[in-house]
Amino acid sequence: AFFISSFVTKSLDAIGKTIKQTRLTDKNIKIENDNTPKEVVALVESYNTMIDKLKSSAVKLAKSERETAWREMAKQVAHEIKNPLTPMRLSIQTFERSYSKGEKFSKEKIKEFSSSLIQQIDTMSSIATAFSDFAEMPTPKKEKLNVVQIVDLALDIFNRDFIKFEFQDKVIEASFDRTQLIRIITNLLKNAFQAIPENTIPEIKVSTSHDDKQVVIMISDNGYGISKSDTEKIFEPNFTTKSSGMGLGLSMIKSILEAYNGSISFKSKKNKGTTFEVKFPKQ
Repeated sequence: AFFISSFVTKSLDAIGKTIKQTRLTDKNIKIENDNTPKEVVALVESYNTMIDKLKSSAVKLAKSERETAWREMAKQVAHEIKNPLTPMRLSIQTFERSYSKGEKFSKEKIKEFSSSLIQQIDTMSSIATAFSDFAEMPTPKKEKLNVVQIVDLALDIFNRDFIKFEFQDKVIEASFDRTQLIRIITNLLKNAFQAIPENTIPEIKVSTSHDDKQVVIMISDNGYGISKSDTEKIFEPNFTTKSSGMGLGLSMIKSILEAYNGSISFKSKKNKGTTFEVKFPKQ
C-alpha cells in the first residue's frame, strides 16, 4: 500500500508542478502517459486536452489583440491625414472662389498658395512614412561598424552648433545595422529639438561609451521634460505629446533595439530636460 500510494503521489506531484507552470501566453508542454498509474491517466488526458484548447484560445486572443491594435492605428492614421486635408480643401475653395470672381493673383499670392499646399502634402507624406516604417520593420542586419563614426555622421545631418558630442574612445566597434542606428539617433535628436521651448537656448549633449559587452549612447536636452503621467506610455505606439505626428518614433526605436537584444530608457525632470539612454550588445 505504501509503495503504491508513493507511486501515485509521485505522479500527482509531477502533474501539479506542470499545472503550476501552465501559462496562457507561453508554450505549454503536455504530460506524457508513460509510467503513469491507471488511476491518473484520465487526469493526464484531461490536462492534455485542456492544453490544446488553451493553445487555440491563445491564438485567437493574439489575433484579436492584433486586429484591435491595427484598428486603433488605422483610426489614428485617418485622423492624422484628415488634419492637413481640411486646410488644403479650404485653400483650394478660396482660390477657386476668388478666381471665378475675376480676381487677379500676384506671383507672391500664388507662391503663398503653393507653399501652403506643399507644406500640407509634406505633412501627409511624413505620416505615411512613419506608419510604413513602423508597420514594415526591416529584417535586422548585423554589420561590423564603428559606432562613434556612425553617430558623428548622424549629427552631421543636422549640423547644429549647440550639439555637443563626447566619446569615450574614437573607435567603438559593434555589430549593428548602419541604417537602423542612424535612424535611432536622428529620431532621438528630432525629439530633443522639439522638446526645447522657443525662448530657451538649446543645449543637446550626445555621448558614446562602452564596456566589454555593450555600447551605451546617451542623448540629453534642456527641454520641457516628460511628465510623470506620460512616463509609462512614452514607448506606446501612436502616443505623442506633440500637436502633430503619429507618435511612432520611440515605439519604432524600441522595436529596433529589441531585435538586437538592446534597450532604451530615459530620465527626465520637468522644465530641466530629458536624457535617453540606448544600450545594445557589441555582438
